[in-house]
This record gives sequence, structure tokens and C-alpha cells, in this order.
Amino acid sequence: MFNFKSKKDKPVVKSLCSIADPNAPFNYVEAYKMLCTNIEFLRATQKCKNIMITSTLANEGKTNISVNLALTLSGYNKSVCLVECDLRRPTVHRYIASNKNSYGLTNVLKGQVELSSVLHKVSGTKMSILLAGSIPPNPSELLSSSNMKKLVAELEEQFDYVIFDTPPVFLVTDAAALGRYMDGVIFVIKHNSTDKGIVVQAKKNLESAGVKILGAIYSSYSAKSTGSYSKYSRYNYYDYYTYSSNTSSSSKE
Repeated sequence: MFNFKSKKDKPVVKSLCSIADPNAPFNYVEAYKMLCTNIEFLRATQKCKNIMITSTLANEGKTNISVNLALTLSGYNKSVCLVECDLRRPTVHRYIASNKNSYGLTNVLKGQVELSSVLHKVSGTKMSILLAGSIPPNPSELLSSSNMKKLVAELEEQFDYVIFDTPPVFLVTDAAALGRYMDGVIFVIKHNSTDKGIVVQAKKNLESAGVKILGAIYSSYSAKSTGSYSKYSRYNYYDYYTYSSNTSSSSKE
């Protein structure tokens, strides 16, 4: 359960599949802690502060992962900002019971509002959220603009980590347009859902745009469905998110 504060400092509560839920499965929470540990290791050897989360296609869980990753990082006493960059189909607003047309990122980029006035503070944490804002007719142009570059720099000064939730890379060019301002991208790939050929092509699309791939998250993985449940039965790895750094020789733990 999240407890957000609105502009008027009134708490807004919305339930979701969250590590903040006291009933969240132990292994679900631990998987995010493992992901954060890997990110911290990466940061020790390279710049890894502005992180873009994307997937190949829709419905692979990238937004839920973005929210929980940001929340987990804030639990390590890190100041974190989650920026909703899916300007075509924004969904983060559902997690804070806000209107999807509330002022946010696009309005900041257009100079209509100040950044400080549209940052949603997450009560009891060091996490903030910048919603997408008004739906624009030109998402790619906005995300690749000089104003976006300035905003990224401003957020980088204010927070330890900035997590950018972007649209699927195989469907639109928004992620690739934003990627040049990022330290790297983490790919979300859904188990038994995403075609391998599409993933490979999406990876090439990002790399050709000069976007650095930090690693991948394998979502909705169930040890039961793979026949390896007996090996991990003590831990019950259902909905386990594996992480693979591009410096690692293994794609799964």
C-alpha cells in the first residue's frame, strides 16, 4: 500500500502489487533487493544514476517494476525520483489515484509549471514521482528536446537515482530518443511471452541509437512452470525477477 501526498499535502492511498504491501511475498521483495544490489555494484564501477526502464512490447510489467525499483532504492536511504515518460499511455497515475491529465513532465518541458510544483512526495520515504502530465501530440520530440536534457540534469542534482519509465522500444521511438540522456537502460522481458527475435531487434535498435544496456529483468518467471520448482521449492520463486548485467556471464541467478 502506498501513501502519497498531493499538492495540498493530503494523503492519497492506492493499493497495487507493491513491495510496500505487508502481505507481499518474501521472494517478491527479495528479488527487488537483489536488483538494487546489482545496480549499486554497477554504480561502483560506472555512472549509473539516470536509469531508463523499458520493454520490447506492452504488458511486460515495466511500470510496476519501475515503481517497485524506485521504492526499494529509497528504502536504502537513497533519494529517488520516478519519472513517467510513457507519454502515450501513462499508467503511473493509477498508483497514486491521480488524474492522468494532471500536470507533470510535459507541462514542465513546455514551461507551464515549475518542477517543484508537480513532484509527488511518497509519504514515509525518500521517493518522489513526476507524472507524465498532459498528453502531447509529439512525445518523441519532447523527450529528445533540449528542455528534457536540462530536466534530466536538474533531477540528477536533486536525487541519488532517477528512474525513467518509458514506452516499449519496439513500438515507438520514444525510448531511443530519451536514451541518449541516460546512463543506461534496463530491459524488461516477460517469461514465455516475448519473442526472442523481437527482443534481439529491440536491443539492436537501442544500441544503434547509442543507448547503453545495463542489463535485463526477466519478469513473471515461475519455477513451477519450468520444472525447476523442486530445486527452489524452499524459496518458491514465483513472479521472481532475475537480473543480468551486461558484464555478467549468466542471465539468471
